[in-house]
Amino acid sequence: MTIKWLTIPLTVILACGSMLGCSSGPSAQDPNKKTDNPSEKKPVVIKLHSWYTNEREAINKAVDAFNAKNPDIKLEYEFLTESAIDAMKKLDLLAASGEQLDIFVLNSSSAYSQRIGMGMLEPLDEYMKKEGLNYDDEYMLDMKFNGKYYAIPGKYSAKLVLLNKDYLDAAGLPVPKDWTWDEYMDYAKKLTKGEGVKKVYGGHFHNTLLNPVLSNQPQENGMYKKDGTPNVDNARTRKSLELMWKAQQIDKTAMPYADIIAQKLDNRAAFMKGNIAMVFDGSWLVKESGGTAQLPATFKTVYAPYPKFSKDDTSGYTGVNGDFIAISSKSKHKEEAYKAARFLSTEGLVLQGKEFPAWKKADKSKLVDTVMSNVAQPQFMDKESLLHVMNTFKFAELDMPPTYSAEAAKAFNGETEKFLLGVQDLNTTISQGTEALNKIAAANKK
Repeated sequence: MTIKWLTIPLTVILACGSMLGCSSGPSAQDPNKKTDNPSEKKPVVIKLHSWYTNEREAINKAVDAFNAKNPDIKLEYEFLTESAIDAMKKLDLLAASGEQLDIFVLNSSSAYSQRIGMGMLEPLDEYMKKEGLNYDDEYMLDMKFNGKYYAIPGKYSAKLVLLNKDYLDAAGLPVPKDWTWDEYMDYAKKLTKGEGVKKVYGGHFHNTLLNPVLSNQPQENGMYKKDGTPNVDNARTRKSLELMWKAQQIDKTAMPYADIIAQKLDNRAAFMKGNIAMVFDGSWLVKESGGTAQLPATFKTVYAPYPKFSKDDTSGYTGVNGDFIAISSKSKHKEEAYKAARFLSTEGLVLQGKEFPAWKKADKSKLVDTVMSNVAQPQFMDKESLLHVMNTFKFAELDMPPTYSAEAAKAFNGETEKFLLGVQDLNTTISQGTEALNKIAAANKK
């Protein structure tokens, strides 16, 4: 009998086994079993690259909010590195390697123009037209480059001065409401105290802003004029260099340039530690004055407008830059990327609550409250003076440097360093700086 059973055709046994298997496990009729629906559309995955961290920029809030509002799109955040400058280098490497790039953040107008020249950015004019967007009604910064938009602004970075309120009170000085560079220098003298390692410098001129007086000129505030000629042989550039030399070498109210370079001084850390009484920089620094885990606040910070070239200048003008949200020319999902970029530059940036967006529809007073509520120690930030600065801002025209701006900046800064180190005089610095910029411009026109 056993032998006869073994002669049952194999197909019958397999059929029975199949039937038994289907009935013994979780069946297709089991209401608790989830089945894959091939017709169900999966969300389009797009990636956002930047140097933003959750601690400093709360980028997770914007990403999560966008994904919640757009279930058909999945925005994934890719952290590059904490240094914005290094992030630009890493971004270029990713683009060269063929990595998926959809949206990325650029840290300055020079980074923006460079990558337009490299062909990395998608023109956005058609997407804006399709949306029905009136750009001028929406954003404070004009991102046009050779007549086209290749990015939309995220946060703006307008220049202002941060001051240690304890040091101001001790010197009997009021919070400046409207002042000139000469008055800034006078404040620096009165705020400087001590000697040696305990010395507190009243002011500071750091090594990334080597032409501070030029930067708040309403127009043509960069190294090149609109006609492509160098923009350094002028009264404002001379004033910049003279101020730095006087503060560092004569008045001794600012750390000498050689020491700044040798120490790789972080002006933000020096200010927060009380080693510098005043520091000027972009408005990105405001949130830092409310303390971080690495640099807790120990004094109240007050804020002043950027100093004017002369008392007759219009008050409130400030050089401005920002973070620019761009779409990769190689993205396979440009429509979805544009939608995400618009959200990140408007509602998303307000939700982050860490920066001041270039979005015109954001409420300034609420923004200040939100920024202050998102820092570790808001009690050390002075809301009244900050609101005054924000309400008096008049943005200078956004400088759109040529695509070879990095090379030009390196050349001009090299000449400026020679002056600040005492190697060459002012006239030679201006002359050789102009010559270097002319050569670079000529070489790039070939």
